[in-house]
Amino acid sequence: MTSFWILTIAALGLCALWLVWPFLRRTEVERDETDAALSIYRDQADEVHRDLDAGLISQSEFDAAQREIEARALRAARHSVGGMSVSHRSPIVAVLVLIAVCVGSIGGYLWLGHPELQDQPLAARKTETLIRKAEAGDINSRIQLLVEAVKESPESFENWWLLAKSYAATGDNASAADAYRRAAELSGNDPSVLSTYAESMTLANGNKVPQAAKILFEQIRAENNDPRARYYLALAKAQAQDFEGALNDWTALAADSDPRAPWMQLVRRDIVNMARFTKRDVKDYLPEATDTEVARAGGDGNGRDPVALADRAADLDQSLVGDPTNYKDWQELAQIRAALGEDDLARLAIEEARQRFAAAPFVLAKINETATDLGLDLIESQSGTKRITDEDVAAVQSLSQDDQADLIQGMVAGLAAKLEENPDNPDGWTMLVRSYATLGDTEKAEAAFAKAEDHYASDPIILARIKKSVGSLIGK
Repeated sequence: MTSFWILTIAALGLCALWLVWPFLRRTEVERDETDAALSIYRDQADEVHRDLDAGLISQSEFDAAQREIEARALRAARHSVGGMSVSHRSPIVAVLVLIAVCVGSIGGYLWLGHPELQDQPLAARKTETLIRKAEAGDINSRIQLLVEAVKESPESFENWWLLAKSYAATGDNASAADAYRRAAELSGNDPSVLSTYAESMTLANGNKVPQAAKILFEQIRAENNDPRARYYLALAKAQAQDFEGALNDWTALAADSDPRAPWMQLVRRDIVNMARFTKRDVKDYLPEATDTEVARAGGDGNGRDPVALADRAADLDQSLVGDPTNYKDWQELAQIRAALGEDDLARLAIEEARQRFAAAPFVLAKINETATDLGLDLIESQSGTKRITDEDVAAVQSLSQDDQADLIQGMVAGLAAKLEENPDNPDGWTMLVRSYATLGDTEKAEAAFAKAEDHYASDPIILARIKKSVGSLIGK
């Protein structure tokens, strides 16, 4: 507090000195620029007179010069701002100003300020600012406060729990998962906390249930009837291509839940999407399904004119070839393809959009939301083609080279057979051509591409995409 007053008085003294200094200077007389100019013109007039007397200029030249000098002098006089200014010492005014400044400043502080308060460190002031922002609803300020709180009290379950929820509210699922993990440890592995932790791992993994989360969900499911665990275990089955098991589990969860439960919207959405994928009657799983849900599950355009939707899809295909930067067109194309029951084409649109906007997180999040809403992240392909998992790779690597070659040949032959039965699968044709090219069988790769060309002859947009993916492998 003492240092505060010393600095205050010093600053006040400097300000007062600056204000009173003009009243303490000695008397000065200042002339402005106009007066100096007039003096110059008078000198010029005298010089013209001397030139006339000396016979250096004629009378007419003298008259012209005289008129010019008089005109300039007149213009200068018109712009005059006063000629001279005089300043005098005024000690009395200086003292009065000094008293007014000091009394006003100190009196104002004593009246409005709080001199009895102790000094606040910078960190405390920052914390106070963050608290005010957090109370006003700023989630980032809340997170900063909670980060500091868990550093000071690392064994506080409440702080870790609130930090995890705050991260989740901002969409930072990876950070939320780390915080939920610590909260789960401090909770003594409470099932509800473990369930939330497993869910955050799934969300951080792009809504794909990782093995660690699946183990936790299975542990929780064995102990109680946690709806979150039941939902994600069914989701794991769907992602493992166990469609029947996923449908049955979601149906059982829907039957056991209050229709107004917050998770029912997701459960019903996924049942409808899975029924559409597997060509099942959604009424078998949701007897009270709405007309909209029945339409979505049937792939008949969601109650809209299928012909008009097909025309719109064709227009979007064409416009996206020329301008693929409009992410809303990609979303609409995927939605229309799914509404028409063309799930492979819908997924193809989503995958192309993801590749196109991989460097744009906000847009990518919107694309992923569309994929989730349509259920396209539940399965890899309607026709049975799927990505090779780490388990598949490990199983193949454990075989001898001859067995590996036989297995790969069998997989490719199986894919070719499926495409003969169901050729409406762009991803499948792309995968088949690539597989033959990888095996060095260029002739079969070209033949597979020729079949794809023949099948998609009436859909040049899809054909162009297949060609773009594999054309370089077969010289197209």
